[in-house]
Amino acid sequence: MKVLVRSHTYITRVGREKWRELVRLYDVELRILVPSVWKDYLFTIRFDEHRDDELDVVSHPVLFSGKEAAHLYLSLTMEFRHFKPDIFHAEEGTDAVSYMQGLIAKSVFAPRAKTLFFTWMNFRKQLHFPFSSIERFNLARSDRAITGNRDARDILREKGFNKPIDVLPLLGIDASLFCKRDGTALREKLGLSGVVIGFIGRFVPEKGVFDLLAAAKYLTTDFTLLFIGGGAAEADMWKKAAELGLSDKVRIAHAIPHADIPFYINAMDLLVLPSYTVPHWKEQFGQVLVQAMASEVPVIGSTHAEIPNVIGDAGLIFPERNVEQLAETLKRLVDDAGLRRKLGEKGRERVLVRYTNTRIAEATYAIYRKLLEGDETCVE
Repeated sequence: MKVLVRSHTYITRVGREKWRELVRLYDVELRILVPSVWKDYLFTIRFDEHRDDELDVVSHPVLFSGKEAAHLYLSLTMEFRHFKPDIFHAEEGTDAVSYMQGLIAKSVFAPRAKTLFFTWMNFRKQLHFPFSSIERFNLARSDRAITGNRDARDILREKGFNKPIDVLPLLGIDASLFCKRDGTALREKLGLSGVVIGFIGRFVPEKGVFDLLAAAKYLTTDFTLLFIGGGAAEADMWKKAAELGLSDKVRIAHAIPHADIPFYINAMDLLVLPSYTVPHWKEQFGQVLVQAMASEVPVIGSTHAEIPNVIGDAGLIFPERNVEQLAETLKRLVDDAGLRRKLGEKGRERVLVRYTNTRIAEATYAIYRKLLEGDETCVE
């Protein structure tokens, strides 16, 4: 089986773990095509700094680097002419110019290849010309889809895509990296005391940071709020904490390297993701939940978007934007060490069954087999 994967996600070496698992487990000849340079919203990533000796990863220059839908490759054949894949797997969005470009190249140089795309898009975005026409072109020429959440699957159905759709996260995690560790030294270094309530993500209102502060006001047990991340709302968060009398309970850690995140998670007693819906955004998955669960740190999440589906029965759920219910849920977990331990163990079990790089690789291979065999049953 020959598979050509194309996505800017894999320009960094750290994102390619599931592909290493795929080629380790199965007889798959894999080639990954990435941009030479990708200008993310925070920084510029260069492929030359992330070359991979284990995988066949090639790069091509692109125009409009960093533009999810508008970028296109400066190549006519885009590896199709020489590689001749059985499957073309694109992870660039249904309205992406680059996906249309790939479909055209496939039709010329590898017309018998099957096509598969991935999308996270879980809110109804109004598309205008030419992207509305590009999306229709792409959907009509795709044989199968993978969505990162159920909302994205439902939106594809509303758009008339009647081919098989599998629901599967884009990335798994390394369960040997995200696991239970002793966080005592880091807790002392950060000045954390009592029950440590963690949050990891962008500091913006829709991530629920202000709701978390408001709910923490009602706790009577000693606690510390540890926020990891950054964003435009940080100054307002400090202001809100002062108004609530919580300034001495809040710690903020910025710019934590990816390799250090497992240690910071283990400095927590629980992690909260209190996101809520706004017109322009919904939580696509909630990778921090899986990281915490793998580390046996119990989680609390809102009913927003995919969060309840990720947590399942391995954590606690409260209605989004309901501060009173969040406060009660926090109190329940803060006051009960036994429940924290039980949910932490269940979280680890759930991750090992569903969310490791090995499990994602196995599910991806199953989808490839179904695609080639014309099997329309779906993975979820």
